[in-house]
Amino acid sequence: MADVNVNFMHPTDGRVISVTIEDTMTGQEVVAELIANDFVPVSGDGYNLALKGGAQLDNARTLFQNAVKDNDTIRVIPATDAGQLNFLNQSL
Repeated sequence: MADVNVNFMHPTDGRVISVTIEDTMTGQEVVAELIANDFVPVSGDGYNLALKGGAQLDNARTLFQNAVKDNDTIRVIPATDAGQLNFLNQSL
């Protein structure tokens, strides 16, 4: 496919890095690279990605499949299961 220039926003301090990556990378691969390059720490719960001001990306799909375009800003969001915990408490 092609290279895409994107900005990643850190989940806690708002720091932004600009990178050029292949749009054939999946969200999972992107998160692994952000961890490997010490932009975000390892998290047992993992991370989700979302377009700033837009929808959450599907981490199993490529950036191209998620319609990521040049100069998009992608927020890195810690994954949580807080909603599941509430559901479990309600069913007890």
